[in-house]
Amino acid sequence: MFEHGSVTPLTLSPESTARQQQLRALKQKISRLESPQIDHPTLPSHPTVQALFPGAGMRRGASYELHGGYSLLWSLLAGPSQHGHWSALVGLGHLGFQAAADLGVDVDRLIVVKNPGAHWFHVASSLADAVSVVVVSPHGPLPAVSQRERLHARLRERGSTLLVNGQWPGHDGRLVVEQCRWEGVDRGAGVLHTQHLTIAHHHKRSVTARRIHAVISADGLHSAELATVQRLSPGTSPVPAVAEVAQLQQVAG
Repeated sequence: MFEHGSVTPLTLSPESTARQQQLRALKQKISRLESPQIDHPTLPSHPTVQALFPGAGMRRGASYELHGGYSLLWSLLAGPSQHGHWSALVGLGHLGFQAAADLGVDVDRLIVVKNPGAHWFHVASSLADAVSVVVVSPHGPLPAVSQRERLHARLRERGSTLLVNGQWPGHDGRLVVEQCRWEGVDRGAGVLHTQHLTIAHHHKRSVTARRIHAVISADGLHSAELATVQRLSPGTSPVPAVAEVAQLQQVAG
C-alpha cells in the first residue's frame, strides 16, 4: 500500500453490504500475508520504547489512550511492523508517512481508512479480526459500554491491540507525550533537525509512571536516556505536550 512515497487510503463504500464485503476481502488478504503467533503476551517493540511497558511491549488484547503527536504513534508502530505485523489507521487522515518510514515503520504494512464517518467503530471492530494493531480517532459519540466490552473481548480473543487518539473509558493504559523540544533553530535561522520527547505510560493498575526520553533525528529513533521511574499519587494526571496534541487532533478530524 506504499506507492511513490505515500500510503494509498482505503475508500469504503457508503452502502452497508458493499462495505462489509470490502472488509471481508481485506481480512482475507491480510490473513494470507500475516499469521501472527499470539502465544506471546506482548507485541514486539522498538528498543527505544520497550522501557515504557512491563513486558517490553504493548500487551495483546489491551487498549491504550494516546495523548501526543504522530511521533508517539509511529514510535509505537515501528516495532510491530518491522516484525511483520499489520496496523490499521481508522479516521486519521493526512498523515506524514515519510516521517513514519524514517522512524522505522514498515509503511507497506499500514492500512488507512481515511474517512470512516459514522461507521468508525464498526470498521475498527472488523479490522481487529485482521490486524495486530488498530489505531482509531473516534468521530462523534463513543459507543455504548456493551459495544466497547464486546470489542475488548474480540481484542483478547484475537490478540490484537487498540490505540485510541483521545479518551477511551476502560483503557488499560495512557501513553502521554509530556514534553516536546526541538533543536536546530538558532536566533530565527536554521532548520529543525532533532526532536526530544519525554513519553510516559500510566497503567490503570499502577501508580508508577514509566518514562523514557526519546530522540528523533535523521538517524531515526533512539533513546536519550531512561527516565527515573517516578511514583505518582493516585489520580495524578500529567499535562501532555499541548502543541503536539493540538496538531494530532486538528489533522485527525
